[in-house]
Amino acid sequence: MAYWWDSSNAPALKIFQIGTTVRLRTQVILTSISKSLKHVSVFILAIFLTRYFTKYEYGTYLQVMLIANFAVYFAVFGIPSSVYYFLPRSAEKKRLVKNTMILLFVISFLVSICIYLSIDLLAKGFNNPNLLEYGWLIAAFILLQIPIKLYEPFMVSTKNVARFVMVNATFNVGFLLAILIPVLLDWKLVEVLYSLFYFFIAQLIAVYIMTIYTFFNLEDDPEGDDYLIKEQLAYSLPIGFTGAIAQLGIAIDKMIVSGYYDPEELAVYTRGAMEIPMLNVIANSLGNILMPRFVEEYHKGNIDAVMTLWHSSIKMMAMFIYPTLVYFLLVADHLIPFLFTDAYLDSVIIFQVYTLGLLTRITSYDAIVRAVGKTKILFKMSILAVSLNILFTVILIELIGIVGAPLATVIVGTVLRFVYLVVITKLMSVSLMAVFPWISLAKLIGSALIAGALTLPIMLLDYSHATMLVISGVVFSIAYLVTFRFAKALSPKELESVRGLLPRQLRWIL
Repeated sequence: MAYWWDSSNAPALKIFQIGTTVRLRTQVILTSISKSLKHVSVFILAIFLTRYFTKYEYGTYLQVMLIANFAVYFAVFGIPSSVYYFLPRSAEKKRLVKNTMILLFVISFLVSICIYLSIDLLAKGFNNPNLLEYGWLIAAFILLQIPIKLYEPFMVSTKNVARFVMVNATFNVGFLLAILIPVLLDWKLVEVLYSLFYFFIAQLIAVYIMTIYTFFNLEDDPEGDDYLIKEQLAYSLPIGFTGAIAQLGIAIDKMIVSGYYDPEELAVYTRGAMEIPMLNVIANSLGNILMPRFVEEYHKGNIDAVMTLWHSSIKMMAMFIYPTLVYFLLVADHLIPFLFTDAYLDSVIIFQVYTLGLLTRITSYDAIVRAVGKTKILFKMSILAVSLNILFTVILIELIGIVGAPLATVIVGTVLRFVYLVVITKLMSVSLMAVFPWISLAKLIGSALIAGALTLPIMLLDYSHATMLVISGVVFSIAYLVTFRFAKALSPKELESVRGLLPRQLRWIL
């Protein structure tokens, strides 16, 4: 039986000289770009919403989306992710997909009802009585969004990456337009959310047309493993609880801020504690797509191959993340008001603290743990993460105010990622020094810091926000590329892989 990650199904050219093919590189690029469009859309929307809505209206919009998104991620129970693991190896592929569809629709109905009945409590807890007006819309968003979580794992696992990218990218752009056009037409917040509601209906219909079409072309594999729904649930529930707790960990700072402050302060906080659109998505996409390779090599006993592949992905992520970290710390005073106007100057310190978390966010730490099937570890780690995050966020907000929330997020995130490294050393039977490419990472952060020091004099000049960002960006980029070349943090093969991701006209840079 040939799995979809089998090198026999891909061209012979390799992204790394360790068995990873051009097919893998293409999947990373396509899925990262497609999923990044959603994050880029949210980022673009933030730029416009901070200009067209009052802080209170924008804070209310953020709370609506916070409740809906959290409920969606909390409720899927890892069931979609189980498709990555079971579909390639299952003998009864159609039955597996059909059961997964039914489970997600049932979950979406139950969760949306629960949220609708709880809207009074949510409005009080979030210090926003206006949420009562949007209760049914929040429930509808949940009802329409949970079932489509099957789409990505199903399409990727059936080798339909290109089709997934096409549909997903189209709807990511559609999400942007469904909100942006009404905002530019000066519609009220409730009317903007109505527009989003109709968009979600269209998205669900289109996604399931594509899913059902692919479903009928599935062929069962008589040589595959027997499919038992209890095995699927046993695998997915720990991942699901882990994902739910992880999502709580991501959202908990905003929830606590909502509990302490009004929607205006939430708006200021959220614009400081913003995600950088592309970097996180690439790390998660790389982790998901490399996981089958990790599974394959681990079960063959090739621990060195697993670690080499992981190290290469970490170094190539850090090559982009570390200069981004240093540059954003340097220009935050200009970047935030340029993006969101001077009304959000109070977001600058929150952004700088939050950005420090990028130092350790250079890989998907749970990928290897998922690959070896130790999903219960993920659950325990997530429980620990949320518990510490709640504790530190409350304590630090009480001590130093709203800045305590991003500081708690950074501290807890750093501690938990180190614990993950310790866990991986036990699973892979390697030392702590061998689990991470420490020397290469030191060279990369060193290169970024030197570039930052060379750019620092530019920040003393008196230019507009836009002019300062352009000048400092050019100086920092040139300085980093020069120091990076001398640092030799990546091997020639890894460097060639990165060059392969660039347009031909820009490959000379590296």
